[in-house]
Amino acid sequence: MMLRRLLPLLAMVLLSPTLPWPGVAHAVDAVPKLTRHVTDLTGTLTPAQVDQLDAKLVALEKAKGAQLVVLMVNTTQPQDIDSYSLAVVEANKVGRKGVDDGIMLLVAKNDRQDRIEVGYGLEGAVPDAATASIRREFIEPRFKAGDFYGGINAGIDALTGLINGEPLPPPAQGAQARGHTGNSFQSSLVIGLFIAMFLRSMLGSTKAWI
Repeated sequence: MMLRRLLPLLAMVLLSPTLPWPGVAHAVDAVPKLTRHVTDLTGTLTPAQVDQLDAKLVALEKAKGAQLVVLMVNTTQPQDIDSYSLAVVEANKVGRKGVDDGIMLLVAKNDRQDRIEVGYGLEGAVPDAATASIRREFIEPRFKAGDFYGGINAGIDALTGLINGEPLPPPAQGAQARGHTGNSFQSSLVIGLFIAMFLRSMLGSTKAWI
């Protein structure tokens, strides 16, 4: 649920000796603004490839309402990929408000890491075991071969298949609806901080695809 998804960022705040409290708001402000479904800040994908992937994701959102986005960055440092991913989806409000049916595929190219962040409204259709399998079987083998477009495209197709099998509220007519459900990112952060110290041992790390 929301608390589980906040844990990596809470741990970053609590455990980092270099991140003061004012840095929390700055970290949120510093994440990329997603203006379309596919954002490549590394220059890896060609404009044509970005357009092809973006068109596929726009079609998915029009058909199902769920919002699947892709972000490629060179590195998430100084944040770990889990904390960075959560900050991006919260700041950009990926998914529909009240449904929380957003998914983000994050690729940190130079870190050789990737992550699939799933809104709780899709956790039944796209559980952790499924995202791990998609990354391991569809995405990362292609990344290791240097085929980033192929890996992202295969990951999108696999995630789309799971999303299409999930009963969701119909898409909104007209403008695309965006936004997470529940409390704001900063409100949830404050609430979660009171119990995060008891849950540090539950946090795992994302291994690099080498």
